Amino acid sequence: MSRIGDTLTTLGGARAEVLERAPGDRQRYLAMGLVLLTTAAVSAASASFALAMALSAPLPVAILIGICWGGIILAIDRMLVVGLSRQPSAWANVLLGLPRVALALVIGVVVATPLTLQIFDREINAEVQLMNQEAKQAFEEKLATDPRYTRIPELQASIAELRTTIADGGRTPVDDDPDVAAAAEAVTAAQAAYDEANRVWVSELDGTEGTGIVGDGPITQSKKLDRDGKLAALETAKAALADARAAAEARIEDESATTVAQATADLETQTAQLASITAARDAEAATFDTAADESGGMLARLEALGRIGDRNAMLGFAHLMIALLFVCIELMPVLMKTLQNLMRPTAYEQISGIGDGVLVENARNRAEQEMRLVKQETLPRLDLAEYRAELRRESGRRVSEAYVAKQETAELEAVDEWAEQRAPFIAARTLRDWERETDTVPVSIEGRRD
Repeated sequence: MSRIGDTLTTLGGARAEVLERAPGDRQRYLAMGLVLLTTAAVSAASASFALAMALSAPLPVAILIGICWGGIILAIDRMLVVGLSRQPSAWANVLLGLPRVALALVIGVVVATPLTLQIFDREINAEVQLMNQEAKQAFEEKLATDPRYTRIPELQASIAELRTTIADGGRTPVDDDPDVAAAAEAVTAAQAAYDEANRVWVSELDGTEGTGIVGDGPITQSKKLDRDGKLAALETAKAALADARAAAEARIEDESATTVAQATADLETQTAQLASITAARDAEAATFDTAADESGGMLARLEALGRIGDRNAMLGFAHLMIALLFVCIELMPVLMKTLQNLMRPTAYEQISGIGDGVLVENARNRAEQEMRLVKQETLPRLDLAEYRAELRRESGRRVSEAYVAKQETAELEAVDEWAEQRAPFIAARTLRDWERETDTVPVSIEGRRD
């Protein structure tokens, strides 16, 4: 247990040699180590749930990756805690802790999301199924109004009609013939006229209408004649209807073979068109259904949780509280360290500061001593090197002066020797130049040269 405790205190940021001198702070750093382990465990569980939900990873793989993620979060949290060293002022401690608190907040939100989704897993699954059904229904409505598939009902009705025509042998109903329909209307009108004329005759005969006199008088006879005329017209209309029916049946019989052949060809063409369009629609619908059934990932579950929270205020509040709980767990190490820095320094911190100060002072003294030793060793060498350099400079100056003097003497002697050798030539050339110039001077008035 002592080894475990030492490991936890080291994880919490304590140094073993300093903690031995301040045993009262052991529990504080032990608690810090436990908090760091807790946040790492929560992060590992969150990552495992996220992989299982979002990627449908096998449970062993999800757990293994979750443990690795927990180790990463542990390293980051320990870095944040250890890096929060005490500053001279409270505001400096707060400003130093704010970036680390912000980073821990981001990590906390990332960690809390999968855990919150797992807690409300049952409600979310039901909402996801409802969302899938709504999406499928909306997609079906969209397909129903899609211009590519609006011909399907028309083709189905046309195919049914063509099959009926073929089953009937290509014979259309006689009553649908225009001549038969016109004759039937004429029969109906003649029948109505006859019925009205017969009613008027009977009413006059029994005295209920007309003159009101019972008996077969002249007026009654005239109305009877009118009824008989209507009856003859009715018989004529019926005969015309029978003739029209006979003609129509003969015509339909003649056209039945052609009608069946055309209906068969149209049926084959329209059936192929219907099959092609229906297959395309069914394939698109199947693809959407498959995608909808597999859309239970992280984003869909978050949307479902948001919809549930919008409908149920209590569940939304519970979701918020649970998310804040996990965020606070992730923030706990950094917040604890920041609050510790705002309080009075503990014995551990004072001893650690004194020890660090002694180490810094010893290192400074050693550096100064080493610098002095280096100077003592290098100073005679520097003096000797400087003396040699001065001698070299003096020797070079004397050599340069002697060289310049000798060179000047040699150059003067050379000039004198050259002058002695060239003097006769120079004098002769000067005389010739004078004579040449005098030859070119003009003669004066007296005939003499100037």
